[in-house]
Amino acid sequence: MDHDRCEARLRKAIGCADMCELLSAAFSFPDEPLAAALADGSFTSDVTLCMEDIGADPLAASAASEALASLVGCEPAELLTVLRKAYSQLYLAPGVDVPVFPYESAFRFVAEDRAGAPVLFRSPVTLDVEACFDRAGVAAANARKEPCDSVFSEFAFLSYLYACLAEAIRVGDGQLEEQWSNQLDAFVNQHVAQWLPAFMEQTIEAAGVVAGGEAYAALARFGSQALGAMACELPSAGR
Repeated sequence: MDHDRCEARLRKAIGCADMCELLSAAFSFPDEPLAAALADGSFTSDVTLCMEDIGADPLAASAASEALASLVGCEPAELLTVLRKAYSQLYLAPGVDVPVFPYESAFRFVAEDRAGAPVLFRSPVTLDVEACFDRAGVAAANARKEPCDSVFSEFAFLSYLYACLAEAIRVGDGQLEEQWSNQLDAFVNQHVAQWLPAFMEQTIEAAGVVAGGEAYAALARFGSQALGAMACELPSAGR
């Protein structure tokens, strides 16, 4: 029985790590591999497998796959052009008139209706995210050019934490498993839960007025389902 529970926890941790890697790719600036994977359906297949590993409700798993269905069968080069234009309009508009900020500090600044313009890189939220990275022994990629609290960096960090949790489970190190579970709990509660579900909802809303935005509405609907599926598995060693 203990072996079966361990195997189930390991499978869920790996599933969450892989799902977060997919989410990081989905909300990074689009590249050719992403467009190709969305167009040929391999991205959707990976999502389905991750949902199974996580133990997601079948309806949630189906909804996540169906959200991406409109992108399957597109011509990859055309899809890449659409994705890049929509991404730029949604997340990279100049000045403060960004439909959806892709950085936690800026997103929460606007959500809290604070006066002035959000500060990137050195805000308290960004510095705390950086501290979470430091405690885990990792550094955000392109930290000097890109705030570490970007949507894709946070998903990549979550993937790393889940991978570390999975390894602790695999080797049967209960102390190390508790350590990674505690770091996951803290990061999810203090950061992920504070903005990523709302980020997906705002993306869906804003995508309706952006050329080609339907593609990001589809990705955000998938993102919402994925976050919901992982929520009941965030984390811990005590389960």
